[in-house]
Amino acid sequence: MTTPIRFLPRRSCRNHNNHNARWIPALCLTGFITALGAANVVAQNHSVPQAQIVLFTPSDIQPPRSDFRKRLDQFGRYAEQFFHAGLTDWGYTPARKEIFNRGDDGKISVIHVRGDLPAAGGAYKKQWISRQVYDKLRSEHGVKIAGNLYWIFVYVGDPPAKHDNYRGSGNSKDGGWAVLNYTNLPGTISPRSEMVTPLNDKLTLKGCIHEFGHALGLPHIGPKVELGKGNTLMGPVNRIYRYHKMPDRTKAYLSEAGAAILSTHPVFTGNPASRSKLPRTEFQRLTADYDRKTHTIVVDGKLESDFPIHRIVVIDDRDDKIGGYWVKGFVAQVDPQSRFSLSIPTPGRKGQLKILAVYANGAFTGDGRKRGIESATLVPYSFGR
Repeated sequence: MTTPIRFLPRRSCRNHNNHNARWIPALCLTGFITALGAANVVAQNHSVPQAQIVLFTPSDIQPPRSDFRKRLDQFGRYAEQFFHAGLTDWGYTPARKEIFNRGDDGKISVIHVRGDLPAAGGAYKKQWISRQVYDKLRSEHGVKIAGNLYWIFVYVGDPPAKHDNYRGSGNSKDGGWAVLNYTNLPGTISPRSEMVTPLNDKLTLKGCIHEFGHALGLPHIGPKVELGKGNTLMGPVNRIYRYHKMPDRTKAYLSEAGAAILSTHPVFTGNPASRSKLPRTEFQRLTADYDRKTHTIVVDGKLESDFPIHRIVVIDDRDDKIGGYWVKGFVAQVDPQSRFSLSIPTPGRKGQLKILAVYANGAFTGDGRKRGIESATLVPYSFGR
């Protein structure tokens, strides 16, 4: 027997709550590209977005004496392998595996940028490092900013000194950026290692790639522990995952929803055609029925658009989740009539579904007016047991 869920579909641009904020310094700023200035985010529609690694140091800090370029080459190669394996595991065939800029020697290039202010006084905890990096890249290195991706590692000294303001933001049209800490410790990041080894944990490898995930346009998406894959890249930080005694604590994976979102991003497809277009997106005939026998929500609907649709992504944001990093993502294909259907197992008693479309040009939107999770069409639900 199925029981219809009480809901009212509506359009909304709502900030999603960070219930783990007291534990986690990393901030999700998806959609906050506008803080960088409109001139910096004009998409290069006819060029494949480039991904550049940057080491940033305040004016009074010298780069680490160790070979930071070798370490950041390891970071970049690990991230490339992780995303390629994640996309492949979910059935996608990305045309580009190497997404970071490389030098003539084949190694991932790293640009060192020195800020105008000293580390003393915490100036770089209050100001937008990404804006300053962009200014320096343009003026001192002749780098074109628009539409590209920047993974910015901030070095303020060896441990215990650190830059603890992790941030990331971006989308497939404008490119993106991520800012995080460079931790100078001995050791090698092996491309064959699990993401959460003792060394990788100290280097905050997962947190660094998590923020770059935001630069690519990914929202927070939590793990499905029943898959046996461990934590998700865009899920909670390692210590919170351990704190809740979740299984497979050394593992991390790209969620199915995350893979669907990235699979058409031009940095992976190598096809920048129409990347600036935000397709018309109108969800119609949305229904969400609760099946008491199987304890699932069945979501059906139709999407009216003016552009080829790739996938539908539905985020189950249940009220009784542990926190904002634990929402579950689900994926549906559309039939020739643009209809879709999917099941959400074991939902909470109350919550809301966030429904968005992924398009062939990389666009990710729920209303056709904005990009990212904040544009989702919302379907609140509640039911008794």
